[in-house]
Amino acid sequence: MHIRLINSVHIIFILLFSYPVSLKADHGSSMNLSIGGRIKFDTIYNFDSVGGARTSKADLAFSPDSIPVSNNGNNNLNANLRESRLWATLNLPLNEQNFSTYIEFDFFNSRRDSSGRSHVGNDPRLRHLYLSYNSITIGKTYSTLTNISAYPEINDANGPLGVTTIRQELIRFRKGFSWGDIFLAIEKPESTFTSVSGSSFQVNDEQVPDLIGKINFRQSWGNWSLAGIVREIYSDGKITNGQNNKLWGGAISTAGRILLPKQDNLRFTISYGNALARYISFNAFDDATIDNTGNINLTEIISGYLAYQHWWTHTFRSSFVISSAYANQDTGKAPVTVDKLFASTHVNFMWSPNFNTTVGLEWIHAYRELENGNNGYLNRLQLSAIYKF
Repeated sequence: MHIRLINSVHIIFILLFSYPVSLKADHGSSMNLSIGGRIKFDTIYNFDSVGGARTSKADLAFSPDSIPVSNNGNNNLNANLRESRLWATLNLPLNEQNFSTYIEFDFFNSRRDSSGRSHVGNDPRLRHLYLSYNSITIGKTYSTLTNISAYPEINDANGPLGVTTIRQELIRFRKGFSWGDIFLAIEKPESTFTSVSGSSFQVNDEQVPDLIGKINFRQSWGNWSLAGIVREIYSDGKITNGQNNKLWGGAISTAGRILLPKQDNLRFTISYGNALARYISFNAFDDATIDNTGNINLTEIISGYLAYQHWWTHTFRSSFVISSAYANQDTGKAPVTVDKLFASTHVNFMWSPNFNTTVGLEWIHAYRELENGNNGYLNRLQLSAIYKF
């Protein structure tokens, strides 16, 4: 981890200081470097904790794994600064175009202890690092499948269940028009599987990237996007040597933000297909099930959320969010203990006394159901305070 961090700092130094300075001298252009961040303090009370170590991510950030099935967990109180962030942006005119870089860290990195168990530390974690020039973006950032403007304002950065907020390496082309934008991208491939024993594993040595296209319409009433993805799900002989089975899958996702009177707005995302799993709620489901002979079956998923934001005053507002994610699992190739359905409801009150400061209180109620009918609930109260600088 320390080696990766040192390499990241070295990359930042080269990108932000060495290369742009030489361009400024050659072209006489001005460089604009902006450095900022935020301090975010979260206090989280789980009425039904999933248990585990105090550094377990499930009790610190909302995700499908946060929802206990047994409902036998104890109440749990956590306070942390892990969603605090640091970022830097560099803009430089170059050949009558704009060259820009962006880098962002938070402090939610995962690490493994001596027994191999994963824990959440306070180490810096790279969220974004990308370069943009003209119409091309290269680096790590939100997937092209995501419509960021449709993301609801809630206390937890993971968002409601059914959201598509995966960040990964990509190469993206954008073409702008008066009515909106067209995006084409190739993105990092990775396949996740559930075996007949219920274990989960991933394959990340595929040779075919994920292919994504998106059309985004921008009008006075807001914006609306329609995106599609095509992926190769590849087993790489993990179950049976020589059985490198693969299947192509696809999915579509539509999202948007509709502006309403008095600053109110409606935000939504709906996604459907058999190539969504890794893109939904931080891999809520696996991409496919696989039997002992290596045969695979893609997971068909439908997911989405609807969020209404109401502004009580010019500094005080609330968001009401309902969300769900459902998977049609093949229980002939996987046990009935795999997840079938997730759902969540979010209600919050946000107050921003000034541009840099926001205080929010949010109630989360979430539901989880397995293929065998077992289910459980999570009730969570989260108080957050953010100061941007």
